[in-house]
Amino acid sequence: KNMRFDPFEEIARMHEEMDRVFARMFKSHKSKELQWSSFRSPVSDLKETEKGIVASIELPGVDKDGIELNVTDTSIEVKAENRIEKKHEKEGFSSYENRMSKFYRRIPLPSEIDASQAKASFKNGILRIEAPKLKELEHKRKRVQIE
Repeated sequence: KNMRFDPFEEIARMHEEMDRVFARMFKSHKSKELQWSSFRSPVSDLKETEKGIVASIELPGVDKDGIELNVTDTSIEVKAENRIEKKHEKEGFSSYENRMSKFYRRIPLPSEIDASQAKASFKNGILRIEAPKLKELEHKRKRVQIE
């Protein structure tokens, strides 16, 4: 037999196996925090400048009050939830619509920032976070006499 190794086929097989493992692992957990299927990972963009970082995170349909933002010196964590409830009533017809969107994203930062100076704004479904980098400690040099 002539067996030919196809890397794409092998990658697809590994993805399927990982999906099965994670599905089994999280299916048995009752915790809402661990149910990956209930959270969507929002699209995000992270830029590093000389002075700091700028992160943009897309949260479509979310109100500002539904966002929880935590910033540390090394990461940004965003949780957001949006619930839409609509009732439609017309002559002889009634319907109820209930949708929920949940987003979660933790972004590790390429440089340490001063989390206490972080600022955030939310406009048109885009959460923008800006924070300055921690100032590097000056490396002072001192000649030490050896005794």
